[in-house]
Amino acid sequence: MSWVRAVFPCVLLLVPVLTAAQSLDGTVDWGYGRSTFDTGGDQTGTGSFTQAYTLAYRSVLWDPRFVSYSGELTFNRNALTFGSDDSRSQQTGFKAAANLFATRPFRASIRASRGFGGESANYPESGALRGGFALPPGSTPELRTARSEFGVNWQLVSASLPRVEVSYQDASARVAAGDLSALQRQSSLQALVAREGPRLRNTLRYQRDGFDSGLSHAFRQHYSELGYELVARATDKTWGTVRAGRRTTYSLFDVPDRFTDIGVDAYRPPPGGEVSLGYATATLAHQSASRLSADLNVGFDREHSAGGSTGALLTTATTRYRPFAGLVLHGSGTYGERNQDVGGAHVMVLTSGGLAGAEYSLATRLGRATAAYETGRGWNRSDRGRDGESRLWRARTDVATGVLKFVQLGAGYERGRSRDELLAFGNQWQERTHASARSALTSRITLDASYEIAAIDRGDASQLFRTRYTQAAASASFELTRERRLAFTAGRFQNRAFTGDDANEYAGVAFTGVLIGPVHVTVTARREHTASAAARLDQDGYYTSGVLDYRLRLFTFGVEHRYTTLALTTADRMDPHAFTGNQFLVRVGRRFALTP
Repeated sequence: MSWVRAVFPCVLLLVPVLTAAQSLDGTVDWGYGRSTFDTGGDQTGTGSFTQAYTLAYRSVLWDPRFVSYSGELTFNRNALTFGSDDSRSQQTGFKAAANLFATRPFRASIRASRGFGGESANYPESGALRGGFALPPGSTPELRTARSEFGVNWQLVSASLPRVEVSYQDASARVAAGDLSALQRQSSLQALVAREGPRLRNTLRYQRDGFDSGLSHAFRQHYSELGYELVARATDKTWGTVRAGRRTTYSLFDVPDRFTDIGVDAYRPPPGGEVSLGYATATLAHQSASRLSADLNVGFDREHSAGGSTGALLTTATTRYRPFAGLVLHGSGTYGERNQDVGGAHVMVLTSGGLAGAEYSLATRLGRATAAYETGRGWNRSDRGRDGESRLWRARTDVATGVLKFVQLGAGYERGRSRDELLAFGNQWQERTHASARSALTSRITLDASYEIAAIDRGDASQLFRTRYTQAAASASFELTRERRLAFTAGRFQNRAFTGDDANEYAGVAFTGVLIGPVHVTVTARREHTASAAARLDQDGYYTSGVLDYRLRLFTFGVEHRYTTLALTTADRMDPHAFTGNQFLVRVGRRFALTP
């Protein structure tokens, strides 16, 4: 029993540390609400009663620098009524987390959560998995739901060893009813190994993301990339960079025959496949003087998919020269080959071209101005003996001033065109104008405004993509007192494309602050109008909400009111579809904490 006599004093020393580091807290919330909805003269009343309970525990093992951990238990219960229909939901969950060796070079963290429960089939759940869960016609069974998450992170940070980082996350959701079930899973894995020295820096990185939806197995997507980067600095004026890697993406759209819910068979998305890309690039840069720099780049890439493959091997040389402060002249040349294989037809093009441009920036006490212009020309020859040329030019100017001190103004304009005799989408024309203003009239008043208009045409006469869009936004903020703030927002977006026109306009006001003593109020009002020629709909709506919170020690009392009115016109309705909603909620909550 000698080991007992040796361990017992250590336990006695450890107990005070554990007791002092423990904490227990939680919250209790109740809510009750009543709502009325008027849709085309049909009125519906709803009611809700919600309960939420949370109990959390935090502590350390031996010392905070060794292990600190926490756990949380939650229980939620909701009961809703829709006219004469009742629905309910109940969820129980827990969370756990731990941090290991927080101050050491090899620190790690782990977290996990799990939630499970049930709900009636007519419960208005907005999740994507539940929203698409197909049930047999006429059945309203009880549904079983479950959600879980798990994550781990480990780092090794030491001056004498390479830096290593590894993290993994996995999340899943399941809905089941009888023999039917649907599973949705999302995972991510990232790993990094890096070593930095005075002249060399090596980085090896791996990333993998996946999303699988067991809902009819209709959507599956995976992405992975393994990349390496080397940065070598021979001198302070000469350095080189090498990058290489492989990237793979995979997507699958499929609907099994066993799912025959209404609407599924009407549309079958095309199946996808795997796309892999291998790439490598090497760059050598040298700055001979403070005014002259040059770099040489050699790049290779090869992309494969079920529909075909493309590849390129190009060499580009670039030179930049600054004759005096503010002016930069640059030129570049490109030579190499591009190839593609579509439907068994292989095409290779030998390409060469040059680009030259200049940029001038002027900064004075009155403001700052920048102007830039570049032009280029290319020559292409295919392996079938067909020749073609390409031309491009781009111009840009930006101006900004703060001469008025209390207001800052900015404006810019850019325009460009490119032509290609072999590639249809190498033909492009674009124009963009933008402006902004920001003013701080006083320390309590702030005004912001922005405006942008742009046009893009891409393709040739037989295959043309065209879009025109205008965007404008303005906001004003007034700090009435230290604890009261008033804000206004307004904006407009309009897009005109070959598929149709879309437009959105909005305006809103918000007030937040202390009303009297511990009473806090938030009031918002918003008007929004949306129109879409492509979707053939027009919607006009008004939204208001008000929240009143009162805190008395550990208790929180809240009252909330929401009002919504909408008028919706669609292609299949001659008269607008009117909707009016009123919602009134009352909440009561209490916090508690116990610290030994």
